[in-house]
Amino acid sequence: MYYKNFKTVTYCVAAWVNRITEEQLRKDADFFQKYVKLDKIYLETYRDEFAEREKLEMVKRVMAEYGIEVSGGITTVTPNLNESDKKRQRLFNTFCYCNEPMRARLKEVSEYTASMFDEFIIDDFFFTQCMCQDCIREKGNRSWKEFRLAKMLEVSENLIIKPAKKINPKVKIIIKYPNWRESFQETGYNPGEQRKIFDSIYTGTETRHGAQQDQHLPRYLSYSLMRYFENVAPGRNGGGWFDPFECDRIDTYLEQAYLTAFSKPKEIMMFCWPALAGDKRATPLGFMYDRLDAVLGNLGTPRGLKVYIPFDSQGDDHIEDYLGMAGVPMEPVCDFPEFNAESYTAFESSVLVTAASLEDKNIVQKLRQFVEKGGHAIATSSFMIGAFQQYPEIEELTSVRYTGRRLTADEFQCPSNHSHVRNYIKSNGNIEFPLLEHRNNASWSIINAGHGEYHESIMCYDTYGTGRFTVLTLPEMPSRIYNLPPQVLTVVREELEVSGIWLDCEAGVSLFTYDNGTFGLYCYTWDGCAPLSFNVHICGKVKELERIPDSDTPNPWKSKSIVPLYTAPLRWHNKTAAEASKAAGTDDEPRETVFSLRINPGNFEFFKIIR
Repeated sequence: MYYKNFKTVTYCVAAWVNRITEEQLRKDADFFQKYVKLDKIYLETYRDEFAEREKLEMVKRVMAEYGIEVSGGITTVTPNLNESDKKRQRLFNTFCYCNEPMRARLKEVSEYTASMFDEFIIDDFFFTQCMCQDCIREKGNRSWKEFRLAKMLEVSENLIIKPAKKINPKVKIIIKYPNWRESFQETGYNPGEQRKIFDSIYTGTETRHGAQQDQHLPRYLSYSLMRYFENVAPGRNGGGWFDPFECDRIDTYLEQAYLTAFSKPKEIMMFCWPALAGDKRATPLGFMYDRLDAVLGNLGTPRGLKVYIPFDSQGDDHIEDYLGMAGVPMEPVCDFPEFNAESYTAFESSVLVTAASLEDKNIVQKLRQFVEKGGHAIATSSFMIGAFQQYPEIEELTSVRYTGRRLTADEFQCPSNHSHVRNYIKSNGNIEFPLLEHRNNASWSIINAGHGEYHESIMCYDTYGTGRFTVLTLPEMPSRIYNLPPQVLTVVREELEVSGIWLDCEAGVSLFTYDNGTFGLYCYTWDGCAPLSFNVHICGKVKELERIPDSDTPNPWKSKSIVPLYTAPLRWHNKTAAEASKAAGTDDEPRETVFSLRINPGNFEFFKIIR
């Protein structure tokens, strides 16, 4: 490995394999090893066409000379195999898995690949949206979701895994999941079951330009989805996979690599060889990988607010990423967390539930037990609206009720730092919220929003048992989270923190926290971005922040350590009774330490907390 903390890899598509000459292959390899330093490639055997065995062997031979490891790859797309296939409307040429010739072709592809490699990966076209007459007939009375989840599990076992392992019992098979998690169940991706039968998984972390491409993905997904799949299959998430397409700025491309790296991956996959060979976007990667590698060795296990996203669920799509872009460290999980009041950390004592969490039929019972024992549960407004309709017993936990009306707000009221005075702030334009009412003094409002003489809470809490239940009302358009005034975002971050660290700034800076007293910041490049100066709040007394170096060369413009700006009493409005008593330590009055930092767009900074 060229780097201590991850492998750098790329992917080679079948059409390229069939057309590349050995001379051009060596020229491209020299380019990559000069600028990126590749450890490994995945060599594709099929994507609409078979890669010729002789060409595959040639590439393997040349890669061996460069010391580059080679595994296999397949992409499950195919042209029409007979005249009747012209009647099948298949997105991206994905297989119809009710069609026998296509099923036979996939089995052949799997056997062919296993005959040449001891490991191969399945690119993220391993889904179905076919609704041909054969599929309609086989589906019967089931929903498309039910049919496709069952169908793709059967295909995984009978057309991929069993045929491959019969040919090569040693073969390890990796399934790569795409970046559109919220749609998995509608297309047959079934990680809850597939994780049990595949040897390992892989994660699509491509986000590209969030505003100017069809998916509109917050870029924090390049981090959060990696963390989600690490929780889906602990220790078996092979890496993150991103591409250069629709990246208008070079930083838009590089950010995908940074955020993937911050999640502590085994491999960082740059799709694909023919797209990057000779491309200027590849040239800074090696330089930045050196910097990332220097940082990652100092970091512990990533930590953040657990957001419960059950398998086969959808709702509040990417809300964890919008909040992550606004500075809240997130840790998506597929299982509802357990809470042990005898031995817990802040990371283990909080959970965020969203509209996706409603897929769990026992969610209210789990929330009630979690909070009653001393946990802190935060529910989005979309969760609450859905719960009132599906699980009316949610009323046990809060006086909040949904009115069916909207709240238009350009004025906000929230706590100021360390006093009983409240801030009154105007936003730049109106922001629409669903209107959730609460009963005054039954539930307590932390942040109000509205206009003129009408305001309503957009963040309030109830105490229940020894814990706390918070309702967070979010803008109807999730990206308007970025437009909330900085003072409002700061209070939201403090309410949602689980690592004892929160930021005091506008949106556009992500905070990454780890379990060994380290943390990092990244400032995004987007329209209108500029250098930001802001405060970082850390619970407890802190002597200094020690910069984690990202290079062997000292930077004369940066101090090695940063001293506090000030220390102040800690405001406890956002703590459960159990959290407050546990965090008090030896101090009669728990305190926080505040540091002033400045960061430029496109830059990352990491620190160790010295107490």
